[in-house]
Amino acid sequence: MRDEALVSCRGVGRVLTAGRRRIEALRGVDLDVAAGESVAVVGRSGSGKSTLVGVLAALDRPHTGRVTVGGVDVWAVSERERRAVRRRFGWIPQDALSSFDPRYTAGEVVAEAVGDRGTDVFELFARVGLDPGMAGRRPVTLSGGERQRVAIARALATDPDVLLADEPTSGLDVLAQERVLDVLAVERGHRALVLVTHDLRVALRLADRVVALEEGRVVADVPVGGLAGAAPELTRLLEATPGLDH
Repeated sequence: MRDEALVSCRGVGRVLTAGRRRIEALRGVDLDVAAGESVAVVGRSGSGKSTLVGVLAALDRPHTGRVTVGGVDVWAVSERERRAVRRRFGWIPQDALSSFDPRYTAGEVVAEAVGDRGTDVFELFARVGLDPGMAGRRPVTLSGGERQRVAIARALATDPDVLLADEPTSGLDVLAQERVLDVLAVERGHRALVLVTHDLRVALRLADRVVALEEGRVVADVPVGGLAGAAPELTRLLEATPGLDH
């Protein structure tokens, strides 16, 4: 483990069940994410990307291995202490709209996350490039890119140590993608970012490292800064994740 690791997995395995089938979604995963570091997790569908994010955030308990956040073994402490660990993460889902309470306006979605922290909702809207006047609108009336930025504002409301973004640009048009990526590019300088994506272009833009999963295993862990001079490593990365767009 790196001394500076904020989030760390060691030998993590997780088994999922589908009817009578047992699927090894993660197999002996080792991964460190340092404070302020951006890590892209890539791989084809079913490779274990989203399962890994759930484990990192202390939402899903691994069947084997150990997960620590800030040096705390998250499954060796009380549920109360585990809830405190979870508050260190900000979640940005792929489908923002389905994660919003349909009764709420966009502003109320963010305000619920703010709670009694005193953070200004309008400031959060401005921070993600949204007109504060949108706070009074229902998310269903916003574009896909606008909804995604509301989800980012909600994730930032708790001033998390780590942002977890699960395919944050999937399904968006090019302009909306660029706006979402611009916001995340700014935030990655203030906190750690774990980005799940199928698009290597997005990974290269935002990440310090690219971690590839295949059948629940880490098959490549490549520093972005070394990609240009590491053609064999890049080739292995792409071959190991044939579902990537590249």
